[in-house]
Amino acid sequence: MSASGSASTDSTDDQADPPRPAGVRISWPELPEPIRDWVQTTLGAPVESAITQTGGFSPGVAARLVTRDGSRAFVKAVGSVLNLDSVGLHRKELAAMSALPVIPEAPGLIDGYDDGDWVALLMDDIDGRQPTLPWARTELDQALAAITTMSRRLIPAPWPGARPVEDEHATTFGHWRRLSAEPPADLDPWLADRLDALAEWERDTAVAMAGPSLIHLDVRADNMLLRPTGQVVLVDWAWACRGAAWVDVAMLLINVAQYGPHSPAELDALLAAHPLSRDVDLWSVTLLIIGLTGVLEARSRTPAPPGLPTIRAFQRHAAAGCRRWLRHRLDRTSGSLV
Repeated sequence: MSASGSASTDSTDDQADPPRPAGVRISWPELPEPIRDWVQTTLGAPVESAITQTGGFSPGVAARLVTRDGSRAFVKAVGSVLNLDSVGLHRKELAAMSALPVIPEAPGLIDGYDDGDWVALLMDDIDGRQPTLPWARTELDQALAAITTMSRRLIPAPWPGARPVEDEHATTFGHWRRLSAEPPADLDPWLADRLDALAEWERDTAVAMAGPSLIHLDVRADNMLLRPTGQVVLVDWAWACRGAAWVDVAMLLINVAQYGPHSPAELDALLAAHPLSRDVDLWSVTLLIIGLTGVLEARSRTPAPPGLPTIRAFQRHAAAGCRRWLRHRLDRTSGSLV
């Protein structure tokens, strides 16, 4: 699917097989020997099985490990030779995981490795699978419930080093301004007609997300594992920062907007019913959708970074879902907002 110039963003823009996050990963044997030695020393036995996990936006290793004595663990590692940005994200995740309390909604960190070039995290191997897409209502309810219980344990933020979201992303939400200065020819006409307003509104996105909780900020199906018990575990904490707990609810529903099957009106109803978002100012949520739509629309039009050939197709698909929900929210209030 490519970004469309169609006149309506109400169309589904769906694919029979929509794009999923996937990098071109290296395997366990391709890791530098010092990292493999560190893993095996930490686990206390040689690794005999390493099954690569293909999902996620990183070209590094992501593998479920089994040692000679039957111990299990999960390792993720990346070096600057593969993708410098991914190294920074792994480093941020290591800092976040080191500060997280023991909670059922996150994997436990066994140990971390950082030699200045390669960064690795060794974590508990979670017995679970990713949620079904399109989203099944039972699994969506489980994910929403997990965010609720997680937020109770993460307010106030237990990580002193967590940056406020309004500082961490002070410059992230500026893409509508750049798109307004040079509108892409294939930009959806509904968006093109509102570029100046979107560029003005996005200035408030990061501040609207401010709050006292430690938030994951990257809540998507591919960053979740569903245990056989029904417990949802959030993985990939590289974007964690201090913000409002409702943001993680909205991020999950943005993923539902991308993959379906719920309509924008149903997403609004889910927001209105959830304990973390039901009392939130509606415009704050809309600002998040405005800001994220701009990020996706802009970044999806740039060349793919090394080792991540599917990321732009994923972003185009995600942008289409955001457009549908954003149009629904703005059209409902067009008299005062547009």
